[in-house]
Amino acid sequence: MLNPITNLILFLSFSISVLLSYEPALLAMHFSGLLCLLFLKKKYWAEWKKHTKPFWKIFPFAGLTFFAISFLFSDQEIYLIIYDVLMATIRLMTMVSIMSLYFVQHKDIDLIRSIRSLWYKTDLKWQWVDRLFLFMSIVFRFFPSFQDEWKKLERSQKSLYRFQKNTFKDRINRIAYFIPDYIILNLEKSKTVSHVMKMRGYGKSFPRSVYPFISFSYIDCILLIIAFMTFYIFHAYQTI
Repeated sequence: MLNPITNLILFLSFSISVLLSYEPALLAMHFSGLLCLLFLKKKYWAEWKKHTKPFWKIFPFAGLTFFAISFLFSDQEIYLIIYDVLMATIRLMTMVSIMSLYFVQHKDIDLIRSIRSLWYKTDLKWQWVDRLFLFMSIVFRFFPSFQDEWKKLERSQKSLYRFQKNTFKDRINRIAYFIPDYIILNLEKSKTVSHVMKMRGYGKSFPRSVYPFISFSYIDCILLIIAFMTFYIFHAYQTI
């Protein structure tokens, strides 16, 4: 199993490489790589489509807007404008698809744990760094539960009003009305969590140990070297 940091670097390198691909052949190679990834990760298709669906509507509209502005205010030939808009739209859609695939299959808490493992190995006792890791771990662990509670609150309120309006202004008013109560409820929960953390000894020793400890393997190092070499070769010689 690859280190979460390695996975993040590989996906980010792939995305950056897509953005720097100005030749059609090179962009086609990256798009083919995306299709291969999607084929290998078939079990994530449903969630991936859910995350990328809004962008399939936004990017074409943004491309048409860019085309209209360029056509009105630029001296370029129309076929060059179409080419630039098409290439830019494909690059952005490919990049978003790649990073969406990363986010649906990797947990943020695993990445934080991996970075903590790397920091723990340095044997540096910086209290503010340890507190930052603790804060990030709490955010990524409890934020999904806060989202679920908010959705349950919205559903319960909708069930109480049969003929409730659902305009944008009404939704904003409902949110503004329920936010104070929601914050107060979660403040009580935060007090409970902080009390439990103190009882377990959080904040008494630095740096805190990491379990499970996630280390870099030889495979991680080899893959990163191959990725960087491939990135350099593609973009150093893409105009040849």
